[in-house]
Amino acid sequence: MTVEEQQEGPPAQPSGEIGTAADASRPAGKGGFFRAVGRGIVLLFKAAVPVAVLGGAFLVFQYMMATRPEVVRKPVAEKVYFVDTVTGSKRTIAPRLVLYGNIVAGREVELRPLVSGRVVRVAKSFSDGGIVRKGDLLVEIDLFDYRIAVTERKAQLSEAQARLTEIEADLKGERALIQHERNQIELRQRDLARRQSLLERGAGTVKLLDDSKLALSGQRQRLDERIRRATTLEARLVQQKAVIARAEWALTRAERNLRDTRLVAPFDGFLSDISTEIGKKVGVNDKIARLTDAGRFEAEFQVSDAQYGRLVREGRVIGRPASVVWQTGGRNFTFPATIARVSGLVSSASGGVNLFARLQATDTTTLLRPGVFVEVRMADTTYRNVFRLPDDALDDGRFVYVVVDGRLVRRPVTIAGRVGNDILVRGEIADGDRIVARTFPEIGPGLKVNVPSASARNTQ
Repeated sequence: MTVEEQQEGPPAQPSGEIGTAADASRPAGKGGFFRAVGRGIVLLFKAAVPVAVLGGAFLVFQYMMATRPEVVRKPVAEKVYFVDTVTGSKRTIAPRLVLYGNIVAGREVELRPLVSGRVVRVAKSFSDGGIVRKGDLLVEIDLFDYRIAVTERKAQLSEAQARLTEIEADLKGERALIQHERNQIELRQRDLARRQSLLERGAGTVKLLDDSKLALSGQRQRLDERIRRATTLEARLVQQKAVIARAEWALTRAERNLRDTRLVAPFDGFLSDISTEIGKKVGVNDKIARLTDAGRFEAEFQVSDAQYGRLVREGRVIGRPASVVWQTGGRNFTFPATIARVSGLVSSASGGVNLFARLQATDTTTLLRPGVFVEVRMADTTYRNVFRLPDDALDDGRFVYVVVDGRLVRRPVTIAGRVGNDILVRGEIADGDRIVARTFPEIGPGLKVNVPSASARNTQ
């Protein structure tokens, strides 16, 4: 090939997009056609498979709908609630209050010596916890000085009585002399009258008359002196009797002081707070022991305002019977008691009222001591014509539910009182009514219920 032919030939095609466009502009060959047909078949198959699946599913659904069994609709069953009931019984109920308190001493004294001196003797039982009986010697104080005092007072009394005897003798003599002087005056008066008569008849003289008058005057003067002396002796007699009375009282006091050197137990009881022994000098203001009366133990306990109000409404608080229970060592010791008094103060913290129940039949053999924690049981107020129901039977604080022909009927009630976890009610319920013992959230009038035979029980 010549150089010219090469120049006339088609120019060389560049690579890239120019080449691709040239290829597309060229007519496809035989191999390209079959490739295009193959791709079309593949696309057609991919589109046909989902259509076939959906069509099959639709046919299956139509078949199942055509061959499904007929559904028979049943009426909706009413829900039945199972409830626990109690059988109502109207009665009179006297519940018991169970309260708690402490044993206190109903009578307790601080023993102090009545005279001062040195302790020379103490009883064997004179110790903390010692048991003594009325009249037992507890402490004896040296009686030497007090015995001397008694002797001195007796001597003073004897002296005063002797002086009284002397004054009485003097007074008796003066009274006798007074009577003698009066007799003398009567004689002088008769003598004066006789001389006066003689002078009037001319048989006497004036001098004899004057001598008679002078003698009468002197006799009267001696009588006045005797009377004055007798009056003085009477005053001295009264004064001496007062001296004797003082001496007698002084002797009585001295004898009492002598007796008081022996300190004895004023009643049966238990000793505590011992603070003396032999050799110690004590005064009248020194406390040497404390004595608790074994026969007057009391249980102090508190009742609420409501409880106290119910007791007062019954009309009697003092004298109300009770029982005191002491639990110790796995045993219960029960003591009969009676409400003896009401505290003079009301607790500001709790607002309750303190009562004191005096235990009966306690003595020095009793194991109780002040401070023991006890349980007090006593009758509460009496509730008449009430129904006793569980606390859970009350709905909304005002209603209970009664089972009538398998359904619930709401009845209004009022609370009369409480006994433990139970309530005492009055209302529109009657003996034999089956009352729901425990309410539930869905409870309401008209509900259908089922009462198991074992659930029905009588109210206590």
